[in-house]
Amino acid sequence: MTHEQEQEQQAVTRVLLVRHGQSHASVKKLIAGSRTCLGLTEHGRDQAARLSARLAAEPPRPATLLTSPVLRARETAEILASGLQLGAPVVETQARELDFGAADGLSIDEYERKYGAFDMTAHPDRPFAPDGETWNRFRTRAGQVAEDLLSRHRGETVLVVCHAGFIVAAMSALLDTVPPVLFTDSTPAATSVNEFVHDGSRWRLLRFDDARHLDPAG
Repeated sequence: MTHEQEQEQQAVTRVLLVRHGQSHASVKKLIAGSRTCLGLTEHGRDQAARLSARLAAEPPRPATLLTSPVLRARETAEILASGLQLGAPVVETQARELDFGAADGLSIDEYERKYGAFDMTAHPDRPFAPDGETWNRFRTRAGQVAEDLLSRHRGETVLVVCHAGFIVAAMSALLDTVPPVLFTDSTPAATSVNEFVHDGSRWRLLRFDDARHLDPAG
């Protein structure tokens, strides 16, 4: 093994997957993808500002900021970019939420009446709705994003603003584990930090659903 290969193996890469702040879709209980997202609420903007202050005080500071193309994520990323002085966020198109297909824009109640709720992990090749994504495709996409980030930013700390579903799909792809309940609006929480670390040989989950910056006592 060459010296360069040894250094590469020893380089620790940190990928911080951060969920966006509270969105209008969340409050209204809407299924909102790229086409129908209405962005952040004022409370969501405040959550993002609190996260920005926290990250600015925690070493190491992220070297790169990327964001899902969905409006609620982009608005969160813009607040973080300003507070962390990172420049304009780079859009990572593959870090978007599950593709909801024909369900994009429906309320949760409308979706369940029209298509029926189901466990995506138990039926991993069933699309969420017509023209939507399956769990297996979503999981593969999320895992590929993480591996691409590792390749492009080895040894760095990378901050990615994304979505609860994407974070869970990345957990599944990289660690073959998921939370007991998928696709809730509270886990992982809005603006929570979910830290994946690659030590040169494997991925580890260092933090999951860490939102202590939102603790009133903090």
